[in-house]
Amino acid sequence: GLIGRLGRARRPEAAGPRPLSSLRAGESGIIVRIASASPERVVKLSSLGLMPGVRVTLVQKRPAVVLRVAETSIAIDGEVADDIRVDPIATDFVP
Repeated sequence: GLIGRLGRARRPEAAGPRPLSSLRAGESGIIVRIASASPERVVKLSSLGLMPGVRVTLVQKRPAVVLRVAETSIAIDGEVADDIRVDPIATDFVP
């Protein structure tokens, strides 16, 4: 229900995998799964190095979603970013 969702929103570390698109620019996560119903999309993402267990960093969301995987920057559309579920990496840095 709504109360459960609101509770999770306040404590993202307890939310588990979330869409890559929910990260902020500069945040990183480990891909947990690709939630796409399209096998072709999953294969294409895998060919780009986007697969479970891989660390990705969100570079920007606009005008396109840009990710960094290792030394490679990859632009994907927002709908695809919604399908990629990540576990956010907690950073020790506190602003």
